[in-house]
Amino acid sequence: MKNTTRAELAANIKKHRWLVFSVVGDTQPLYSYTVGLFETFGHPEVVLSGLDIDLAQDLLNDIGNTVAQGLVREPDGLYDDVLDNYPCLFKAVPVTAYEQYFGRALVFYGDSTFPVLQCLWPDAQSRFPGDEDYNPFNQEALFK
Repeated sequence: MKNTTRAELAANIKKHRWLVFSVVGDTQPLYSYTVGLFETFGHPEVVLSGLDIDLAQDLLNDIGNTVAQGLVREPDGLYDDVLDNYPCLFKAVPVTAYEQYFGRALVFYGDSTFPVLQCLWPDAQSRFPGDEDYNPFNQEALFK
């Protein structure tokens, strides 16, 4: 398996600027996250929960490309360039979630001093996780 040691991660991040990892579990929605955005651009890593792996990887790479072009995603910021016709909300993920969700990032950074933002999409009534009457679909909110 590639990208299991810090040296492998570092070599691939140096080559590609960031990596995307997807995790499928039995007890939680699948999720995908970046490793390298903070190292390469000083931008928080980004996580998406509950999306098809291919879609999540495409979206995270699109987000990475906008970061490479200078766009900075802010906590509690709404952005309409991620999903067609839907705004996405970015929320800061607490460090207490890192060990459970971001194993490869912890291997690469060696500690939990890197920031992570969760990219959240709205339900059919334009409500986000944390809003009253939000319909959770398959999206797990990590920012709680």
